Amino acid sequence: MSEVDLLATGYGLTGGGVRAIAPVLEDLISEASTEVQAVAYLIAPSAAPLINLMEKAAKRGVAVTLVVNRLANQNQRVQMKLRSLARDVPHFQVHDFNLPDQEIHAKVVVADRKRAVVGSANLSWGGMYGNYEIGLLVGGEVAWKLATLIDRIAFMCKLKS
Repeated sequence: MSEVDLLATGYGLTGGGVRAIAPVLEDLISEASTEVQAVAYLIAPSAAPLINLMEKAAKRGVAVTLVVNRLANQNQRVQMKLRSLARDVPHFQVHDFNLPDQEIHAKVVVADRKRAVVGSANLSWGGMYGNYEIGLLVGGEVAWKLATLIDRIAFMCKLKS
């Protein structure tokens, strides 16, 4: 991987050096060996394959940290699944970003503090396939710094709960 790779969804945007977002996220999560961190504004039921990959990662000992904007406002099935994972799967943490008058609108996934996807895509069918979205796959120090920011956001959520 170069230090930065372009990612996209939407008809005609991929190819010629621009990779599709969903398979890159799938690879990132599947290949993680120690840690996966994610921040999501919206998680739709159609993101079940990605959540299932995070669950599998946690079950093989990878520390999974998921920060979700206003968990209670997410789809009911998504809420139930995430709460179940947080309760029943060691190494799987869900943090509810629910600060007064503030939203977490970021869409980030970091693997092993070495590689990260940052972009506009929500964890939804539209974000992964249907919409026109743009993102970046970054590595090195930038991925490490993104992971550190997610640590800080997760800590803020712990203080609130």
